[in-house]
Amino acid sequence: MNVDEKLNDPAFFSHGDFYQLFDTMRRDSPVHWTSSPDGRGYWSIFRHADLKRILNEPELFSSEREGVMPAVDPAMAEVAKDAMGVGENVLTIDPPRHGPVRKVMSPPFLPKALADSEIRVKSLVGKIFDQLPASGEIDLVSDLAVKIPMAVICEILNLPEEDWDEMLSWGKMAIGGSDPEYQRGTAAETVAYGYRLLYEYGLKQHAARQGCPHSDPITQLSNAQINGGPLKPSEVAHNSVQLMLAGFETTRNAFSGGVLALLQNPAQMALLREDPKRLRLAAEEFVRWSDPVISLMRVATKDTEIGAQKITAGQRLMLWFPSANRDEAVFDEPYKFDITRHPNLHLGFGAGPHFCLGGPLAKIEIRIAMEELLERYEGIEITGPVERIQSSFVGGLKHLPVRLIARQEAA
Repeated sequence: MNVDEKLNDPAFFSHGDFYQLFDTMRRDSPVHWTSSPDGRGYWSIFRHADLKRILNEPELFSSEREGVMPAVDPAMAEVAKDAMGVGENVLTIDPPRHGPVRKVMSPPFLPKALADSEIRVKSLVGKIFDQLPASGEIDLVSDLAVKIPMAVICEILNLPEEDWDEMLSWGKMAIGGSDPEYQRGTAAETVAYGYRLLYEYGLKQHAARQGCPHSDPITQLSNAQINGGPLKPSEVAHNSVQLMLAGFETTRNAFSGGVLALLQNPAQMALLREDPKRLRLAAEEFVRWSDPVISLMRVATKDTEIGAQKITAGQRLMLWFPSANRDEAVFDEPYKFDITRHPNLHLGFGAGPHFCLGGPLAKIEIRIAMEELLERYEGIEITGPVERIQSSFVGGLKHLPVRLIARQEAA
């Protein structure tokens, strides 16, 4: 496979050495024209500085023109635009419209609210650990990494527990539709199906919450007045879907990827056990190392240049986050997993106006989950094959079978 074929192949990101490819591209072709199956092509962007600039200039590099999902074949391009609600979903709205919608959704994710919620998060995480089998034989992804952020975001959104499993299965199809394990039909059909079910669920929530006094983000969206009028039902539904998906995808991938890195780097695990206060810095390294987002797309709104390369208005750009987060120009020893790394200028939560709203919450969840893991278990052993998600959109593990060794057992 040549470079372009690899970048267009979701399977490459589940088993290929994409970090090695990205190292080569940062050095030899940091702004690389990439042919794509839809015939349009796009610019692949690999350097940290270039990604950061693009993310900070939404007026020049739009999320709203065609959305942010990698859409390199015609079927997926149509699905990505319609399913995600491009122009209605806060992730795909450019400033100045972006700000007021984000403001309505933001109160539970602001510092004071997050500080107040820590006790509740700890309680939710504790209950999930309490339900683990006594044998300690679990899939760390499906039994912990998925359930923790699901419980927390659904608590914030006031969504009933009996709906969580269905929502999770819909989310797997919407975000990971290119993975055969989640597919129902083609990749595009799977993504469309998952998003449609989530969207319909969001519409039901909107209908039920109009006129309600609750303060959760979905209720606030359902009753908000922006620029003198309410949001359309489709806008509420699309933003509800975004909250659900962002709430559990990023955290699950960062947490499971961070635990795997600790198991592969026992000296770092020892440092963490020696002083759990290192968890605040460790959470940042979890995100940098695990790369919960592989790529996001932007569209140039006018002619410009990136790294002396001319970019024409209307051309697409694909931002490769794993490359930016291993950029040797920014990170000392980028291939060293270092829980004491500081500063840690990763782009795992993005940058600019679209910086991940739930990023601070994700770090709290990772820290509390790791505190529980270290407190309850003396050791962790990998017991089966580790599998990555087959996707060029989101990055992470889908299976990590382990045996948790309880403290009394180890003694």
